[in-house]
Amino acid sequence: MKQKTWRRVAIILLVVASCIFPSVIILAEGMGDSSLSQGRPLPPELQNLPTIVAEAWLEVDPDPQNTVLEGPAFDKGGNLYVCRNSPASPEQKILKIAPDKTITTIWQGKAVPTGLALHKDGRLFAVCLTGEILIMQPDGTMLETLTPKYNGSSMVGNDLVFDKAGNLYFTDFKGLFTKPIGGVYRLDAAGGYTKITQIINNLALPNGISLSPNGDVLWVAELGQNQILRAKLTAEGNLVPFAGVAITYRNTGDDETDSNRVDAAGNLYQGMMGGGRILVLNKHGVPVANIVVPRRDEDRNIMTPNLVIKPGTNEGYMMVAGIKGEGTWIYKFTALAEAEQLYSHQ
Repeated sequence: MKQKTWRRVAIILLVVASCIFPSVIILAEGMGDSSLSQGRPLPPELQNLPTIVAEAWLEVDPDPQNTVLEGPAFDKGGNLYVCRNSPASPEQKILKIAPDKTITTIWQGKAVPTGLALHKDGRLFAVCLTGEILIMQPDGTMLETLTPKYNGSSMVGNDLVFDKAGNLYFTDFKGLFTKPIGGVYRLDAAGGYTKITQIINNLALPNGISLSPNGDVLWVAELGQNQILRAKLTAEGNLVPFAGVAITYRNTGDDETDSNRVDAAGNLYQGMMGGGRILVLNKHGVPVANIVVPRRDEDRNIMTPNLVIKPGTNEGYMMVAGIKGEGTWIYKFTALAEAEQLYSHQ
């Protein structure tokens, strides 16, 4: 076939393709544009969703040595508690940030707390990667240390949440993509959190955990699979038979599903570690919005593992750190709805 004939056929095929697959033509036109490979774009399925830009609220630590903030939790007085962790430090901290932004260290030690939750009686529970659950007064005075085990195996606690009866659910941050041995467990309030029940097993590095406003859905971020799970619970707090656990979202890209929170409308706010963003899903697990930090496209402020919504408000607070010497910050955003009523505020 002559060259002109080939060109004519190619033009016809291109016209037909443009009618059937217009996105293919758009991509083809842009393939020579180097800007497509630069920056940190949102995954394709999220790019047309509403996007909220968070604003800097407080610099917590100027230390550039990969310091991160985790486990944010508000008490009834509006004080914000956060874990301050750094691999460069021999000891980790729990900080208390007053409404006037005064920062106080209430605990410091060799355990590695990554999740905080307040009991309705005011006690602060801190779950640790080193296996402990620290229980302390709001001023950091230690009351008790739990070391939960299941079938003789110690836990690698990552995040936690109370249900409305005061039972404590937490993630056991173990496993790999090729060896999913992590899980979700519940410690019952009756008996002083000594009875442990396995809720979900065979997970790869389960991380964030949240409950729906009425307590019938348990959300789990499975970091090792980079996906979000939605588990249906019975009134007793166990998995619903057969319905069980469903994958509602699997992330595209190298940022990872970390900790999460739920608002009063049932929306899930999923922190994306390494992405400089929060993904918002509705109560059915469908993505509905993005929350981003400035300069994420320059790989700045991309360590965004966790967040909290202040009870009684729609004020969201995002834990932010960078890999280029930005320090550690808290950014503020407007959530889609007010915070759900937590056990701590009953």
